[in-house]
Amino acid sequence: MAHVPIKNLNELNKNGRIIGKANYIFTPEISSSIGSIHGSLFKQNESIVMGRDYHNDSRMLKRAYTSGLMSTGINLLNLSDCMFPLLQFTIRRFGASGGVYISGGHLYSEDVGIRFLDAGGIELPLSEIQRIIDSYNSVPRQVRRVDPNEIGQITAIPQTADIYIKSLQQFVDKKKIRKANLKIVVDCSYGPTGKITPLLINEIGVEVIALNTHYRERYSSPVPSINTIRNTADIVKASNSHLGVCFDVDGSRILVIDENGVEISFEDLLMLFVSFDKRIQNSKTNTIITTPSIPLVVKEFIEDAGFPIKKVENNPGEISRQ
Repeated sequence: MAHVPIKNLNELNKNGRIIGKANYIFTPEISSSIGSIHGSLFKQNESIVMGRDYHNDSRMLKRAYTSGLMSTGINLLNLSDCMFPLLQFTIRRFGASGGVYISGGHLYSEDVGIRFLDAGGIELPLSEIQRIIDSYNSVPRQVRRVDPNEIGQITAIPQTADIYIKSLQQFVDKKKIRKANLKIVVDCSYGPTGKITPLLINEIGVEVIALNTHYRERYSSPVPSINTIRNTADIVKASNSHLGVCFDVDGSRILVIDENGVEISFEDLLMLFVSFDKRIQNSKTNTIITTPSIPLVVKEFIEDAGFPIKKVENNPGEISRQ
């Protein structure tokens, strides 16, 4: 298959993320160039956290990106394969200046995408992504090169996952959860979620049936797929579990299934939290942020519950920045 060179990086800009067919359109050379441009936006000797999913194309593009970052004098905190929320946690935990996550696409199995994060673990706004793209498209490119003895260093941080698991447990009432005798089914979609989520759920006292926790070669269709979702739903019903959860490949999004094997819509989940979450109920003056696509019935439900609503566009990181 022949390489198809791109003339403008905007061709790979998909709503604030650089996404393309790995090794065909989105090449290691492009990844390295973006890395050197991104690194040049930081001061020399600052630290960036990097992670990826399990797939070989993500590993290849991450290593190319790493070389670009290091060439600008940026130090790298390397998580290797990890779930996206762990990367966000690590940025804040280590006081890093930002982060980069490389993973498979959600819609097309051969796509790989880059997600850029700031020092708060929030994805960069569209304006910052466009700044990187414009720098890539300019000739000569705005890249800082350092002397050989000033090239950035790579540091492995293997204990971070254990810290993450222990930290998350502090946000829940483990005694109350254990008394409920809950059982859930979790589909980890062959991603790094399988290394963390089953352990976390088990440690807070929930019986867990974990599916697809291992690495699998990329198939023609991305996961979770209709088949894996149906399989999870069937296992929820057959095992008399209380809940089923399907993660995407990087662990940043979920699909929730009830005890009858039926998908719970995000509208129902939102209304559930508004109605029963004590922290939300005790914060009536706080604004609930949502996207313009929220159904009118849900909007009226939230307003009738006493919460003001603010709508923001569903661009990467936009809701978190609010």
